[in-house]
Amino acid sequence: MSYYKSNPLIRIVILITIPILVMASSSFADAPDPYEASKACSDCHSEFFSGLKGTTHAVSDKNVSKGVYCVNCHDGWQGHIENPAKGNITNGSMLTPAKEAELCSACHLTTHQMSMVSTDPHFRADLSCSSCHTIHGNMNLMLVKDSSDNFCAECHSTTVAEFQRRSAHPLESGNVRCTDCHKLSNANDPAMAIGLNWTCQNCHSEKAGPFPFEHPVVYTHYTNGGGCMECHQPHGSPNDRLLNQPAEGLCVQCHSIPAAHRTKHDGWGTKLPCIECHTDIHGSFDNKKFLDPDLGTKLFPECYQSGCHIFN
Repeated sequence: MSYYKSNPLIRIVILITIPILVMASSSFADAPDPYEASKACSDCHSEFFSGLKGTTHAVSDKNVSKGVYCVNCHDGWQGHIENPAKGNITNGSMLTPAKEAELCSACHLTTHQMSMVSTDPHFRADLSCSSCHTIHGNMNLMLVKDSSDNFCAECHSTTVAEFQRRSAHPLESGNVRCTDCHKLSNANDPAMAIGLNWTCQNCHSEKAGPFPFEHPVVYTHYTNGGGCMECHQPHGSPNDRLLNQPAEGLCVQCHSIPAAHRTKHDGWGTKLPCIECHTDIHGSFDNKKFLDPDLGTKLFPECYQSGCHIFN
């Protein structure tokens, strides 16, 4: 104690600090309660206030622990309560995409949120959080505009038209949704995964293998493989099975027709579709030519038994 009394500099610091602490504590004590301040919003904005009920942004005493209040999103509320003018309070949907993402990131600091201001193509297209999400009066999961998740059609009209083609994924019937395949701002890059494109494999696991005899084009980790979309159009196609080209037109892009198919047995080998014999085109457990294991009894019962041809 004698040290503090004998040191005038410390005594000065203490004398200055005490009033500051007293003023700060008084300021915190006078600060309005954010829950009570948010309740005051309902005096004029009852429809917006009630529209939050039942959602994660509901303003209630049960949500106080989460810090969910009107005043968290609407900056300038203090002056707005005194002077309720339209221009003196923040409306998130009126902000620039970067500013709106910054506002939402106060609570939603996720991979999706961070990529919205960096790598996400939606951000580069000048879209914001409110382009896909609405807050008030919305009971949909993740607060998306459309519970079917097909609000993407507002911008991707060309893609929507592809689902009208003869062979298409069942978006129109509601069996699939855009977000089933397109995970927004997913940090994982499917192109870096070994094997069949993982997005497709979620539903088409039987095509994924692994197989003892692989069709290289199926696998993206092969230098000569482009994955599922090398042969298929993902949304819709005028050809069967979402193929890029009809029937043999697709196969001959990479494979020439063997000469023996044209010359032997009166050219019978050219009269059948490729997949009539090469049925296991994604990969085979039996042979490197992806032939139907039952080919010897189904189409050509004497081919293998005669000793002229071998199955593998």
